[in-house]
Amino acid sequence: MLFNHSIIRLTIALFATLALSIATAMAAPAGRRDAVVLVEGGKARAAVVVPATADDQTKAAAELLIRYVEKATGAKLPLHAEGAKETAALPARVFVGPCQAVTQAKLLPEGMDGDGFVIAPVGRDALAIVGPTPWGTEFGVCEFLERYAGVRWLMPGPDGEDVPRAKDLVAARETIRQEPAFFSRLFSGLRGPAQVEWARRNRMHGRVSFHHNLIHLFPPEKYTATHPEFFPIRNGKRFLPKDSTVHGWQPCFTAEGIVEEAIRNINAYFDEHPEATSYSLGVNDSSGHCECERCQARDPGGNNFLGRRDVSDRYFEWANKVVEGVLKKHPDKFFGCLAYSEVAAPPTRVRVHPRIIPYMTYDRMKWADPEIRAEGEEMTRAWHRTSPTIGWYDYIYGSPYCLPRVYFHRMAESYRFARANGVKVHYAEAYPNWGEGPKLYISL
Repeated sequence: MLFNHSIIRLTIALFATLALSIATAMAAPAGRRDAVVLVEGGKARAAVVVPATADDQTKAAAELLIRYVEKATGAKLPLHAEGAKETAALPARVFVGPCQAVTQAKLLPEGMDGDGFVIAPVGRDALAIVGPTPWGTEFGVCEFLERYAGVRWLMPGPDGEDVPRAKDLVAARETIRQEPAFFSRLFSGLRGPAQVEWARRNRMHGRVSFHHNLIHLFPPEKYTATHPEFFPIRNGKRFLPKDSTVHGWQPCFTAEGIVEEAIRNINAYFDEHPEATSYSLGVNDSSGHCECERCQARDPGGNNFLGRRDVSDRYFEWANKVVEGVLKKHPDKFFGCLAYSEVAAPPTRVRVHPRIIPYMTYDRMKWADPEIRAEGEEMTRAWHRTSPTIGWYDYIYGSPYCLPRVYFHRMAESYRFARANGVKVHYAEAYPNWGEGPKLYISL
């Protein structure tokens, strides 16, 4: 493991009482007639059933359910493919994934987010755990284990796992539907498979690409020779980077043919990667915007609130055209980008396409100061007035600080504000200090 066991144990001891109270307070079904019995007296009474053609992620979700039920009760539920005769050997079933019986019941609402899920009764002695995608099904299994078995993944690894022991496991015959408040949720700075697995159990799933990427959309190795006009004018001369290791430049967003070339390249990417939900239009790092007359004519003039030249209008005018072109062939995709440096302020003459997601880069832990909070909230509102879909890029660091930065109530207030003001995706540089206790657990 890549973190100190003594720190983990000490920290868990400080809030283990909270986890115990949660597990103890879980609402048990009023009676067996209103519930499906999975385990009774330490013996399995239900089989887990997956579709006959289940994908690997759905099978893994079913195995996760079986593994933690066994940890909690000592009983191992059998796993069968739908249609197998063995499923009739036990009185109850738990369908995991889009089994035929689940599909016929039409449990999933139309348009449900891919990370959403439904847990619902199917017939008299069966339950279904299903999402529109394998991710949704997996997260439904995690919710089931938390809700009915009291499982908690408080921190990474076995030291951070809490699995209450019981002889019986009973699930209420109730319908639960959940969708994430933010459809993409991602922390950076996690180390090793144990930390990544912990975050995934707590529903972390990054689905939007948004980092610096224009250097890859227009690689200098290809375009300096074939389309030098795609590169910026700087100090009166065309700047031609020698290769992709050279940063500090942006494309000329008004160059002839640059929109069409971007559309071709992005379409080719989605053709090759149909499973991808998004493509990053993030500007390159370290500034270097074009100074040609056409580009500067699209700027509002002056600097943005960071004291840098405001080029948001030229950038989002270009981005809108690219996105409109790509969506003609790939209508279900999103396009993340960074709202920082010269494009930190919302555009004043251009309304951002709803499939573009500008990530506002800002340390919202500073919102402990009321004046800074008011400024930050107004900037979020200003972006939302221009962009229907926005993202937050946060800095919730633990590791670099000498003292814990633990503001649970303020974090909750910030997330509620974000949800109410157009923020649909969330990313945070976390780099955990696990001595901060349940900070990241609560954040997810």
